[in-house]
Amino acid sequence: MAASDALHITFDDGFGSISNVWNVDASVRGEVRLAGNSAMMEWAVGRDAGHGYGTYTINAKAEGNEPGAAIVFWPGDNQWPGQEIDLLEITPDGSGRQYGTVHWNDGGHDAYEAVIYDGDYGGSFHDYTLVWEADRITFKVDGVEQGVITDNVPADFAHGGMNNTIGFLNNNPSTSITVRDVTFTPQGSAAPAQAAAPAAEPAQPVAAVVAAVEQAWDDHAYQPAEAPAVWEGEWQGDARFQPGTDGIIDWDALAAKVMANYEATGSWFV
Repeated sequence: MAASDALHITFDDGFGSISNVWNVDASVRGEVRLAGNSAMMEWAVGRDAGHGYGTYTINAKAEGNEPGAAIVFWPGDNQWPGQEIDLLEITPDGSGRQYGTVHWNDGGHDAYEAVIYDGDYGGSFHDYTLVWEADRITFKVDGVEQGVITDNVPADFAHGGMNNTIGFLNNNPSTSITVRDVTFTPQGSAAPAQAAAPAAEPAQPVAAVVAAVEQAWDDHAYQPAEAPAVWEGEWQGDARFQPGTDGIIDWDALAAKVMANYEATGSWFV
C-alpha cells in the first residue's frame, strides 16, 4: 500500500496494514483490545513508511484513569526522539483526562506540545480525529475541535519530511484500549469506500514486539522509545531477543523482565 493511499480497517478480517502486532486480543470480530502489555503498529521501516498529510479518524475506547493506553503515530524511520504525534494519551494526575501531543527532536532531546481534551471520554467509544496539514495539526473528538498546534509541525515525506505510522499500545495493567475502526484520508482525496484487505501471512512465523517501551514522563508526556524486535525466518533483531530453538520467543518472560527493570530503575528497558 502506498503512503498516499486511503486506508480503512475495521478488524473484521485481520489487522490490515497494522500487522506489527504483540499480545493483542482479536477474539471479538470487528474490534481489537490491548490490555496489560500489548502493542500493534504499521511497520516503521523508512521515512516514507506510514502516511502523511490528511485526516486520521480512530474509533476507540480507552479505559482507566492512569497513563498506559495510547494512540500513537510513530516516526516512519523508527528513530526517537523524533516526530511522534499522539492522538490519545491519559494524564498522570488520576483525573482520567485525555490529551494529544506533538513531539519533535530538540537537539537529541524530546520536546513536545500538548492539547488537553475538554470532556470526559473514558470508558466509551469515541471518534478521535487528527488532521495533519502543512504547519498545522488539529485534534478533534467526536467532530468537536479540541485544539490546534502550529509550532514545530513536521512536514510529511511528500513535502521533504517524513511520514508517520499508525500505532496503538497499552502498558499498564489498570488500563486498556479497544479499537474498532481506523480510517485515513490523504489530503485532497476522498474517504476510502471499503476496508483494506488483510495483510498476507509471511512464510515463516512472525512474532513482532515493541521490545522495550520506555516510560519517561516529563510533566504530561508519555514516551515509547524503542523499535519492535522481529523474528522472521533468520533472526534479524537485537541479540537480547534471540528466540529459543523452537523459534518462539517467550513474550511473557520478556514482559516480566521489562517490568523488573522498571521497578528497579524507573525506566522501561530489556
